[in-house]
Amino acid sequence: MGKVQVHYFPMKGRAEPIRVALAAKGVEFENVTVDSAEMKSDLTKYKFGQCPRMVDDDVDLCQTNAILRHLGRKHDMYGKGLKEAAAVDEVVDAVEALKAKLVTLIFTDKLADAAKQTFWDTHCDPASISGRNSGIHLAYISKLAVPGTTWLVSDELSIADILVWDMFDMLAGIFPDMLAAAYPDLGAHHAALAAVPSVRAYLESPLRLAAVVANDLK
Repeated sequence: MGKVQVHYFPMKGRAEPIRVALAAKGVEFENVTVDSAEMKSDLTKYKFGQCPRMVDDDVDLCQTNAILRHLGRKHDMYGKGLKEAAAVDEVVDAVEALKAKLVTLIFTDKLADAAKQTFWDTHCDPASISGRNSGIHLAYISKLAVPGTTWLVSDELSIADILVWDMFDMLAGIFPDMLAAAYPDLGAHHAALAAVPSVRAYLESPLRLAAVVANDLK
């Protein structure tokens, strides 16, 4: 049995929650840098002409959330029973919706100050939770972080925790002060996951890449 391979560009991006999930369970993996031309031409390896791609023995998957669901089922990170699994899926979808807005902010709006303020006001500011936000708001997710508990939808770590951790990590690079002040519970959740020994070891290792995405965001 070889190491799991995570195929992606030399950055965190959409592969980062996959890496954190593997690290959380102590699964050895290696980063494989993707060749863009091959990714677009070899649809046997890259079924949708995109990455990340993960090779886990005979399981060869693309699509971030499909990969995470596979890891969740394989490594007991999908809650206990159908009810908790459904709650995990809710969080997966909520994070994906917020991430789509974040992608627009980063790549279309180029993190312009006015666009950042609009993003914060619409999708992050707790005071705007009842406003017009298409059901996409960090405050909805934050309500899952119940004081006195460590993880979001179960008493054990799930892929929901990892996706929320990754989203918080990205947002902290853009709105460090506002995020910390507005969402202390999510900050505590982020710190708890980062303190898991195997996750901490990954975060401090050369396996963790510096660039967040393909621009100047660090």
